[in-house]
Parts: sequence; structure tokens; C-alpha cells
Amino acid sequence: MPRKKRTETTQPASVASSQGSPAVSRIHCPACKSEISADGATLHARSKNLEDLLENEADSEKLAKALEGLEEQLEATRKELAAERVKTAVQTKPEAKEHATVGQGQGKQRGSWW
Repeated sequence: MPRKKRTETTQPASVASSQGSPAVSRIHCPACKSEISADGATLHARSKNLEDLLENEADSEKLAKALEGLEEQLEATRKELAAERVKTAVQTKPEAKEHATVGQGQGKQRGSWW
């Protein structure tokens, strides 16, 4: 059987056995920048980013509810606007027939100055 290649996150067996734990190294979480175990089971050190995320978690829920309310208002306004456009279009059609456009040669004829 071929030997496993050593990666940057794995510790040699001699170091792991001297610590009394299995070969699990620490990595930095790409999302919160905290120090966690390679298998993701243990949080070794909290970062400032993680603390900020935990503090602001409730704010995101409030913002989501406010956004839903604004989306409902937007949809209602769009429906009103569409109704007004239909109403305006119906009102302007009869006026267009009364004021027919004058084609070329149909307007006032200029008389000769003689």
C-alpha cells in the first residue's frame, strides 16, 4: 500500500502521540478567522470576527423582516401604478381621435401674396 502524503495541516505521529491526542492540527476558519481543529469539532480560539458575527446575528433577522415589509409595499405600489397606467391609457384614446394629426398638404394653405 502506498504511503500517505504529508500535508501542511497534519502533524507527525510522534508529535500527536506526545500530546496525548490524535493527529488533529489547528487551522484558521476562512469565514470567521477563528482557530479550529482540522476536523471542525473543536474551537481553540475565537476571533474578533466571530464575536462580531454573534453580536450582529439578531440584527440580520430584524433587517430581513423589514425587507419583507418593504417588498410588500413595493408590490402594492407597482399594482397601483399599473392600474393608473391602464386608466390613463383608456382616457387618452378618445382625445386622440378628436385631435387627428394633420398630414402633409392638408393643413392651412398659404395664399399667394399677389
